[in-house]
Formats: sequence, structure tokens, C-alpha cells
Amino acid sequence: MATVFTLFGLSFSMETVAIATFVILLVMRFSRMASSSLTRNANVDTTTLLPSANQTRNLILGRRTVMPKEYQPGEKLSAEEINLILEAANWAPTHQKNEPWRFAILDSAQSIHEYLDFLEQWYTDQAEKISDEDLKKFKNKLAGVRNEWPEKVSHLLILGMRRQAQEKKRLPEWEEICAVAMSVQNMHLMSTALERVGGFWSSHTWCRHARDSPELKQSYFGDLLDDPEDRVLGAFVLGKYAKGKSFRSARSDIELKCCKIGRRE
Repeated sequence: MATVFTLFGLSFSMETVAIATFVILLVMRFSRMASSSLTRNANVDTTTLLPSANQTRNLILGRRTVMPKEYQPGEKLSAEEINLILEAANWAPTHQKNEPWRFAILDSAQSIHEYLDFLEQWYTDQAEKISDEDLKKFKNKLAGVRNEWPEKVSHLLILGMRRQAQEKKRLPEWEEICAVAMSVQNMHLMSTALERVGGFWSSHTWCRHARDSPELKQSYFGDLLDDPEDRVLGAFVLGKYAKGKSFRSARSDIELKCCKIGRRE
């Protein structure tokens, strides 16, 4: 006959008591483990997550401008890689937290073709207002771009600058331009850290008349750039270069670019 216990007027079998005791002990064990884990995490020094000074220096010195002629036709950056690049851009320095950078993302050969068609049509429509010399330069450059970008470029990020991103925080324009430039530098550095990802900042000087037009802002940014003072600052061009490929660069001595001011009496 099974042993029966009575507690608070309720009767429990021996089996029920054993199961209940086991469950209570199990819950207590997991509670202690969770508490210990939280304590360890609370004591983690976040600086250990940062790269060393040498690692940071190597990343900066390893950054290169990689032109589309070096990109492998048909090779695409993954969605994860693009998200990492955009996240890096979003953490650029920004005065008053204005975050003026805006991006129009073209992620296919078709969309890049259509972008180049837009530029060509814009110049055709505005031909009478543009000098013959500028028209010639545009057409010559466009021919070369058409030959490379649609097939070799993985993503084209058109760069926008919101002149006054927050209603009550109007800053000098140069500060907002610098913030966008810093976001591009962040994208460059993240690209350098990724496998075989190359990028370059096309200032779009060759199509500057269309670049600075309200039509381009409206067509590619819509409400993101809807103020006459908002600007387009070119495009960041991304692609994959060949495995094992490396790119050289050089800089003159930093001492040549510094002047040291001692204590003044």
C-alpha cells in the first residue's frame, strides 16, 4: 500500500512528493546558474571587445580605393555584408546627433543600367543649358561607366546629405558634409575588413549637373531629400575583387604635414 502524506489538509502520495522535490531542486539549480552567468556578464570589460592599437592601425593602413575595373563580373556582396557596411556608416561622428547621411541603394545590374539611363536622359533634356565641353566629358565618361558598372559593380550606394535633419538643429553646411564623408570612411574601413570587398567614392564630377539637380533627388531619394538645400555627394561603389589580389599605396611622412607649437610666453 502506497505511503500517503498529509499537508495543509491535502493528501500526497510518496511518488508525488518525490517528483515535486526533484522539480524544486532543478529550478533552484538553474536559478543559481542564471545568476552566476549574469554576474559574469556584468563584470565583462567592454574594452576587450575592441581591436588593439596595432589591429586598428593595420585596418586603416590597409584601406584602399578599389576601382570597378578590378571587380569580378557577376560577384555580389551578401545581404549580411551590405548590412555591416551600412551599420558602419550609421556610426559616423555627427555634430548634435544630426545623422545627415542618406543612401539610395542600387543592388542589381538592371537598377544600375536604369540609373545610367536616367543620367543620360537628364543630360539630353538639359543639353541647351550645358556647355559643349561638359556634354562631351559626360558622354565620354558615361561610355566607360556603362562598359563596367552594370556587370562588375555589386552595389551602388548613392550618397545623400540631409541639410537639416532635425528641425531645431541647423548646423553649418560643412559640418554636415563632413559627417557624410566620415560615414563613407566608415564604409571604406568595413569593406576593408570584409573578404575581397572593394569600394571607391565616386564624386560624380563627371555628371555633376545631374547630380546637383532636384530631379535626381526626387527620383532616387524621395522624401529622404526633399529640401532644396539637401545634396547628393556622389556614390559609393562596391564590388568583389579576385582572390589573392592586393593593392599598393603610399603616403608622405606625416611630419611634413604638422607644425609643432611649443609653449608661448
